[in-house]
Amino acid sequence: MPFSCDNLSSLEVVRKIDRIKKHVPSLARPLVCLPNIHPKAGLESPPQFVAATKDTIVPQLTAPAMNCGMSMYKTNLTRYDFSEEFLNGFAIRLRAGVHPWIGLWKTALQWVGLYSRPTTVYDLTENELKDIFLNGAPAAFNHYQLASSDDANMEYGGCVLSEEEKKEVNLKRLVPRSAWINARHEMGYNFGGNHFLEFQYVEKILDPETANQWGIHEDQIVVFYHGGGGHATYHLGRYFGRREKNTSLEKLILFWLKLFFHFGSWESMRHISTRWHAYFSRAPFPATPLNSPEGKRLMQSIKIALNYGYAFRSALLRRINDALPKGSASFLWDAAHNSIMEERINGEHVITHRQDAVRVFSGKPVMIAGFNTLSYIGIGLETDSSLRSATPSAGKTIGRFKEEGKSKEDPQHYMWTSKRKEKELKKVPLQSPEGLFAVTNKLEQAGIVKPVAYLRPLATIKGH
Repeated sequence: MPFSCDNLSSLEVVRKIDRIKKHVPSLARPLVCLPNIHPKAGLESPPQFVAATKDTIVPQLTAPAMNCGMSMYKTNLTRYDFSEEFLNGFAIRLRAGVHPWIGLWKTALQWVGLYSRPTTVYDLTENELKDIFLNGAPAAFNHYQLASSDDANMEYGGCVLSEEEKKEVNLKRLVPRSAWINARHEMGYNFGGNHFLEFQYVEKILDPETANQWGIHEDQIVVFYHGGGGHATYHLGRYFGRREKNTSLEKLILFWLKLFFHFGSWESMRHISTRWHAYFSRAPFPATPLNSPEGKRLMQSIKIALNYGYAFRSALLRRINDALPKGSASFLWDAAHNSIMEERINGEHVITHRQDAVRVFSGKPVMIAGFNTLSYIGIGLETDSSLRSATPSAGKTIGRFKEEGKSKEDPQHYMWTSKRKEKELKKVPLQSPEGLFAVTNKLEQAGIVKPVAYLRPLATIKGH
């Protein structure tokens, strides 16, 4: 299997991998460490990592932000439509749909139901949120009046619950109060941290036949997005697991909120031992059997979080179309990069845990983001190697190449950055693409993807 986790250069990553091997006895396949694997504080498993287990769910094998993911939206605009004025106008219209920050105390009061914040046209009612949890992107297409055919350009059609599974879901047992309140607001808007919305154009086509089938051509503007977990997955990921990615105060508050949530009914008393081990224990990588009552409940929480993420990025498509001064956008492809899914790999039923890794589907796009460099679109190939997974970004490798002098500043190209709290646009020089190619070449050589196009960034939108 390509991308073995042996002979890694980062000692911190090695320690995390060794800890996983020691404490997860249900591993069904060798671990996969993808190109660009790197350490990240607060995460039990390293980004760009994949593990498959047999009959158990291990939430700490992926990030708490379930279905943070990647979207690429194609437009009918070209790079000649882009300018500083275009970017400023787009950013103003995009941010007009976001309600101003209500402050820490009002936010806290909102969480416990003592304050109701003003709504925007993109917010959801409680019934609409229920529809989103159960039906994912198709519910968002209906609510935001998007073309229903776009779900063909999303993995799993943007919904991972079958009709039978939907009938069995009891959302009151799965969704904490804080998520019911917060998940209704700011659908489709999150560009904080390492999340971004980026205008790029197709600089070079390497596979004209596939590009034509996908409706992309040279000079066409596409919009690349990283994000999508939003409020719902923030809460679900932390209620259904004890995670390191919180401050001490947040952990203390979460402890009491989780205690009432998981043990607040007589029915829950029958599962004290199981739930304590799964969601409160300090034991590393606690596992829950998939076919147990709690395993079924945990997997339901994962699937409604995945559905919310697909719907979140669908809501962003509505915002993009509303903010474009002319033209329109539609999905090229959408994929989660934090996920836990039941899959059949090499004829074996496994539970695949992807941490900052996308699933590769044969014949479908694979998007790999650069960092102030070119980005990459490939086509997935039919293979079970690497647990059908690829890296969604090459950022850390690009940064390392820059530090080591293996790449250089590109004086002929630059991009603009628009931040919500800064009035002026910032001009940022681009970097040569050696770091990106170091990642994509390995995936191509392993027979996981084939190149289709390179994209050149024009501008990025940042800030909550």
